[in-house]
Amino acid sequence: MKKEDIRIVARVTRREKERITAYAKRCGLSTTEYLRQRALGYEPKAAVPDALFHFCEKLDTLTEQPFSAEVNAAAIKLLQDISAELITPRKENMRKWQPQAFGPSEDG
Repeated sequence: MKKEDIRIVARVTRREKERITAYAKRCGLSTTEYLRQRALGYEPKAAVPDALFHFCEKLDTLTEQPFSAEVNAAAIKLLQDISAELITPRKENMRKWQPQAFGPSEDG
């Protein structure tokens, strides 16, 4: 551990630890990295088999076509979609949990 690294310790129940560890494993992350991403507002994702098969079928269809600029563009778009859907963690919309800072409430 580097000197500038700071450790955060949290107490959890045995069951909570098991659940956190299971979620991290499903996402292919260490428990530490899983908790870091969640704390920073990201949603780590496990690869969903149905989505993975869907993307594989689309990729297979593309590879059977003769190479062209259109096929190349479609392949790049597909790889970006795969990355966005299955690999890159998405930032949660934290606003939905934040209370209104000031002024009258929305419902009166």
